[in-house]
Amino acid sequence: MNRDGVLVCGYYGFANVGDEAVLAGMAHALREAGFHAPIRVLSASPIQTQAEHSVEAVPRSSLPMMWRALRCSRLFVLGGGSLLQDITSARSIVYYLGVHWLARRAGCRVAWIGQGIGPLRRAWARWWTARAARQAEAIVVRDPESASLLRAWQAAHVQEGADLSFLLSAPEKEKGWARLTELGATSDEALLAIAPRRWADMGEEETAVLFTDVAQYAQRHLGARPLLLAMHPARDGRLLETIAARVPEVFAFGEPLSVREVRNVLACCQAVIGVRLHALMLASASGVPALAISYDPKVRSFWSQVMPEYVIDTAELDGQTLKRRLTALWEHRENLQECVAQFAQQQQQKARVNIDAVLALGS
Repeated sequence: MNRDGVLVCGYYGFANVGDEAVLAGMAHALREAGFHAPIRVLSASPIQTQAEHSVEAVPRSSLPMMWRALRCSRLFVLGGGSLLQDITSARSIVYYLGVHWLARRAGCRVAWIGQGIGPLRRAWARWWTARAARQAEAIVVRDPESASLLRAWQAAHVQEGADLSFLLSAPEKEKGWARLTELGATSDEALLAIAPRRWADMGEEETAVLFTDVAQYAQRHLGARPLLLAMHPARDGRLLETIAARVPEVFAFGEPLSVREVRNVLACCQAVIGVRLHALMLASASGVPALAISYDPKVRSFWSQVMPEYVIDTAELDGQTLKRRLTALWEHRENLQECVAQFAQQQQQKARVNIDAVLALGS
């Protein structure tokens, strides 16, 4: 059987901007590097994935179609993001390591790229992940903690890179302002993007009150026009609707945006408040300073590399702390832009390690 191309497995087709940014960055960088073989993607919404990323898409829940795709692919790519963790549920790790097992049975070479490993609370999950990692022919992780963990498990070929979203094409501010104009925004306004979400021990109403308060504060005291962005509309959309109803002055998109639209819009903003990790990654890739709310260790681990004084752990978060840190960020935002842009350039260079790994095994 003639094999060519790659089959990519991740959390794709769920309209989560962060994961779609990972896929978009991977596909763009592979094509830019001259990779002309098929890029196949397991997706929850194949039609949407094919339309947005110009790849071949396979239903992730169809075992027969998945098997056929594996049998005709040279390389199986697991990545990227926080796929190998058991915090959200045990089903996640069973699915991804199960597909990894199938890929090896189908005769594919195996690479893990753009990975953030853990948290893994269950002993069987740690054992299975360690065993699978030792079977991969290339592993690229996006943080030092993941690299240390895999090496402690005696996994070979472990390299440290960066998140694949840093490989996206440059943002187009003109297109960003075109979308913002549809909401009534003008280019002379100073926009503060707010990308909220709930986290453990924080109810939806409590979360809505917190972000409503900070949006009103930004409008009245900082001269910033708040812009609400849903990084995962299925989970964050209702929260944004609640905040928008309470703060009529905010801008909010009524429909989900593509990865490139979010990137373009963020490039038009002066600063960002981000909870989800990829709100921070996409902001920094556009040179936009951000205030990170760390609901997960991966958020602090990432943002403390560039702006450690602008990370707030949820355990210490309250309205006054949030407003005080936001004020400092807003007042120093112009001076911080260069620092963020330099960091993004470094991350982009590190992210290319992922593509080198794919090209080495998949060409």
